[in-house]
Amino acid sequence: MRFDSEPEAVRVERRAVVDIGSNSIRLVIYDGPSRAPIAICNEKALCGLGRDITSDGKFNADAVTYALATLKRFARILAEHGNPPTFTIATAAVREAKDGKKFVNAVTVLGFDVRVISGPEEAALAANGVISFEPDTTGIVGDMGGGSLELVALKSGEITQSVSLPIGPFNVMRHAHGDAGVALDFIGRELDSVKFLKKGCYKTLYSVGGAWRAVARIHMRLRSYPLSILHHYEMTSSQAIEICDLIAHQSDRSLEDIPGIPRRRLETLPYAAAVLKVLLERTGVKNIVISAGGVREGILYQNLPKTIRKSDPLIAACRFYADRLAPNAYYGEAAFEVIEPVFDTRDGAQARLRFATSLLVDIGAYFHPEMRARQAYDEILRASLMGISHRERVWMALALYCRYQGRSTPPSQQQVIGLLSWEEQQSAIQFGLALRFAATFSPKASRPLEGCQLEIDEGCLVFRAPQDREELMGEAPQKRLGALAEALDLDVSEIYEG
Repeated sequence: MRFDSEPEAVRVERRAVVDIGSNSIRLVIYDGPSRAPIAICNEKALCGLGRDITSDGKFNADAVTYALATLKRFARILAEHGNPPTFTIATAAVREAKDGKKFVNAVTVLGFDVRVISGPEEAALAANGVISFEPDTTGIVGDMGGGSLELVALKSGEITQSVSLPIGPFNVMRHAHGDAGVALDFIGRELDSVKFLKKGCYKTLYSVGGAWRAVARIHMRLRSYPLSILHHYEMTSSQAIEICDLIAHQSDRSLEDIPGIPRRRLETLPYAAAVLKVLLERTGVKNIVISAGGVREGILYQNLPKTIRKSDPLIAACRFYADRLAPNAYYGEAAFEVIEPVFDTRDGAQARLRFATSLLVDIGAYFHPEMRARQAYDEILRASLMGISHRERVWMALALYCRYQGRSTPPSQQQVIGLLSWEEQQSAIQFGLALRFAATFSPKASRPLEGCQLEIDEGCLVFRAPQDREELMGEAPQKRLGALAEALDLDVSEIYEG
């Protein structure tokens, strides 16, 4: 079985995006594979350009001063990184302010080529950011910015409909003047105007934007969730509505006590939560998935050739890590060819996960032998990986732990492992033991694995190999072949041919 391995998708590129939003201005410098970029520098300042618009529709002077000082700093950071290709965009606040053009001119003087994007453009970029992380997505994307909410309907990774609404928290706050009822009426009227938001049409809402990520972070804290990664964190609709109600009844002081919530976001968070609640009630979606892919990632994705966009971001990322952390970047693919026939190849999604895990079979090689299992395990739990759920990430981590440590559970990690069902845990352990056998039979060398294969035949785990490989079957690989057979509840035999 072959999986996508488009060479250009793994080519390392350094690029940057400067995003001038209504609430924050952010600089992100990306490195890593072109199809799965990794943010190596992520700088943010909550300048609040859209927060205190004057009565005549202009920016607050203090916000402009803070924004320009921030951008001057960003220009210096980019220079220190060799001025990589940089995309600079401005969104709702700049396109709506009466003095938006004046602000853009001041930013241009600092060396930035600013593109003020329209609401529909912003919606399309946000959707493509989600698609870049979650290929073939079907559902609705909601990108909550400071000034606007972009909604995009997706079907199998393609945009079908989109809209930009003026119900970012700053606009709702200005409209409501502190009256929660007025705020909810305003939000409801705007959402009711969107014809494609029919109740029950979408199962999943893909949530983009810092405000809604803050809502998810609060839910994480309250349930003591064991994996502190926001990307692909999931909530049911009822859970999210419950958190939105909780936020609505909390004082700023109470919200301040929640770790990870920036103080400058506290004023707008209840309004962002109100928009989320009304949206959930209007659409009737079943669950929410938090996406780390948004407008910035959408820009990078749109600038890729179509052939690379079709590449699998998980496979591209795993190849990237293997190339940097393993002695032989191609060894994992050779090991996969040997062991895959033992497993159910009819499930394409699970086979893809096994292939990705195989690519990382030796990522602990350069660490102390006693720490390799834990290092590989921790690396996967924290690595910048796209196109997988939290449970799939934990599955990969457990399989790689067992590849190094055998049939055991990582110490003090029972909560994280508990995200997997018992059956999922067993399949991860079994696959890890299969990798462990291959890695012992021909350590770090892929050529001796050619022509070898594991298979199941009439209740027996059979290892078939050319005759000249028999000398590689020493005590250690034989022991580990037996451990795999025991985990699979099979007898074991070896056949050397030719």
